[in-house]
Amino acid sequence: MNLQHAIDLQDITLTNFVLLQAEWPATKGYEFVEALKTPHVIVHRSDPDDYYYLFSRQEVLRLLSQSPGSSSIRTALDLHESGATPVLEGTSNAESAPERCIVLVDGRLIGFVDVSIPPSLGTKRGVGNSTGTENGTAVAAEPVQRSLVAEFPQQVGLEETVSLLVSLSAITPTESSLPITLPLGTSVDIIVQPRRGFVLEGRGEGSLLITDAQETLPLQFKLRGTTLGPGQIRVLALHDGIALGAMTLTPMVIEVSASLPAAASHWHEQALAPVSVRLPDLSLLIEQTQVDGRPGYILWIHATNPALALNSKKFGPIAFRTDPGSYFQEFYKDIDGYALATPTDKANAAQRLADKGTFLFSELFPPEVQNLLWDLRNQITSVLVQSEEPWIPWELCKLSGKENGRIVAGPFLCEAFSVTRWIPGVGLKPTLKLQNMAVVVPSDSSLPLAGTERDYLLSLAQGSRKVTRIPARFPDVHSALSSGTYDGWHFSGHGGSRSPDPNKSTMYLENRDPFTPENLTGEVLNLGIARPLVFLNACQIGRSGMSLTDIGGWAKQFLSAGAGAFIGAYWSVYDQPACDFAREVYNRLLAGLPMGKAVQEARLAIKAAGDPTWLAYTVFADPFAMVQL
Repeated sequence: MNLQHAIDLQDITLTNFVLLQAEWPATKGYEFVEALKTPHVIVHRSDPDDYYYLFSRQEVLRLLSQSPGSSSIRTALDLHESGATPVLEGTSNAESAPERCIVLVDGRLIGFVDVSIPPSLGTKRGVGNSTGTENGTAVAAEPVQRSLVAEFPQQVGLEETVSLLVSLSAITPTESSLPITLPLGTSVDIIVQPRRGFVLEGRGEGSLLITDAQETLPLQFKLRGTTLGPGQIRVLALHDGIALGAMTLTPMVIEVSASLPAAASHWHEQALAPVSVRLPDLSLLIEQTQVDGRPGYILWIHATNPALALNSKKFGPIAFRTDPGSYFQEFYKDIDGYALATPTDKANAAQRLADKGTFLFSELFPPEVQNLLWDLRNQITSVLVQSEEPWIPWELCKLSGKENGRIVAGPFLCEAFSVTRWIPGVGLKPTLKLQNMAVVVPSDSSLPLAGTERDYLLSLAQGSRKVTRIPARFPDVHSALSSGTYDGWHFSGHGGSRSPDPNKSTMYLENRDPFTPENLTGEVLNLGIARPLVFLNACQIGRSGMSLTDIGGWAKQFLSAGAGAFIGAYWSVYDQPACDFAREVYNRLLAGLPMGKAVQEARLAIKAAGDPTWLAYTVFADPFAMVQL
């Protein structure tokens, strides 16, 4: 099989830039660029369409220094649509790209290309997958290296049905195919997900077996082109219910009369993520899909205990009857509005939250799954939720079932089990370090216990562990993230989610200066080098949603950059229990508990406060991730 392929733009993308927003004051932009010393600047303008502008550092400093103090960056740099830098997807052919362009992947800015700059000056980063091995790789007597390969035509005629071939190959790894170790005899489950322009004809699932052969016989899937233009097909790989990696194919659907190349094929491969030594008792994979033209999802449930007969068992599809983004915005708004002044208020709030959880459980899970989870409540302890849909707070589903003919209320999912979440296609990180932590606490937040929380974090500097207080100013935070040296990031202060776009969720620094997920780009992506635990202890900062073309929000951006874990709150949290929760989590992690258990116990430790804060946090991590002590 011929494995030569054209170079994608994302393979040569440069990331040594800083991102400015066009509406910022020119003075802020100047101070930022001057402080960070990064050689290139990208300016983002979004009113109403998105435009990007690529500048050198010297050019930006010269233009900004000549502008009046009250000017915006847009005015100072004279930004017009006609002068915008071309924007291309990262999967575009590099040979046909313009000499200068901005590169996006799934709507996320990853860098730029400029042929006048040698590629060695840039930092190449993988997108959406793990790039390394952990101590928790699968143990096997005969480990072998394998890559997942998908073959599909670059062009497909409208209404034409063609084959997608998926196989495992022992080829010499390339830059886009990193080597990983998997044991012989391992079964890799494959799920094919048409995202745009295609529908499946027949099955969309299958399994491949790791053998000593150089290449497996391929799985064959049939897809039909349904919509003219660029298509998108996702191939997801799983092992024991854990999403290991993902591939995205971008074929073009054309008129049947157009000329189709006889032997052209489009494929892309990436290494599967390492398999953790320990697997959760139950894995829930939520696959986003369309049901009769409406958004929906499919549930895949896998149990490690073979006696439960849950080997990636499929339930659904299940359609949303209303817009999930709007629904959960109101859901969290209701919780933010609960009165908590008196014991009666707190009792009412607890019951209202319980009712919400019970309603979610009955609406989101089919009856068969409801009965299954109820029966398993005393048989399992750990659950990993891997979700492609970005809206649902699965942790808040509250179990219920029947006993002696009566409906009985059970615990919340995150109360009953050690529950963590993850994003399919990003490799799980089974180890955390916390040997070089960064703490960001604005001095003007007016939160009475922010200083207490800061002092507690600083007190963790014992033995070889360092804890550094990063000034809560935009250039300082940006520079510290870009250094890639901190394996723990803790923020305590104010946050907010006021926009439908989760990438505009805000973490407020000194003087209410906003820091958003959009700022996690360019050299800031170096933050993932240390695979940090990121804990943003602020209101509403844990929410996800759909951004321009893909899931957005703090969790997705940090994990895609390489973070090992993320903790954030769905709704507004109260000062005392929020401070207590952070202390309880860190105390347990540093005592050797795995992440899932540490968070479960921390929730229960602050539950007695009587407000909803104990349920507010979402945690993205391997449930068995532990701090190396």
